[in-house]
Amino acid sequence: MGIKEKLIKVMSLNVVLWLLMLLVFSGLLLCAGGIYLLLAAQMTQVQALLITGGGLIAIVACLLLFVALSSSSTAKKTKANENKPVEHNSDNAIEHQLRPLLGNQATDWAKRNSGLAIAGALSAGVILAASPRTRAALMGAAGPLITRKAVKFIDQLTDDS
Repeated sequence: MGIKEKLIKVMSLNVVLWLLMLLVFSGLLLCAGGIYLLLAAQMTQVQALLITGGGLIAIVACLLLFVALSSSSTAKKTKANENKPVEHNSDNAIEHQLRPLLGNQATDWAKRNSGLAIAGALSAGVILAASPRTRAALMGAAGPLITRKAVKFIDQLTDDS
């Protein structure tokens, strides 16, 4: 199976999961609206709104509790499996991919100062998220490069099959 088929399967699964989440969310909102209309006919609107909102909060809390419990049981299962020795192909796979792009000096500095590099990456992300002008300037400067890399990647995908 080629990379195209794998990408298609992953993307289609992702789309199906998002569609299911959208349907569940819209169904939850429609049920809450129906309950509100039912209660508003018998109580004041404020009381109906408080009861409906409280019910939605309770449902969300139950869902979060279910997710937390299921993830903790999954974590226990993985801890039991962690006792088995795990073979790593390459701990420096990302380093080997970034070294041609950044150069030896920058890669070695990032390896020596990993905490500072992480803090810098996080602060750069916050600045880009908060400042539309900075984001627009960066995208304007990086646009041709991103386009070139995307075209090269698509050409590689189509050449492999």
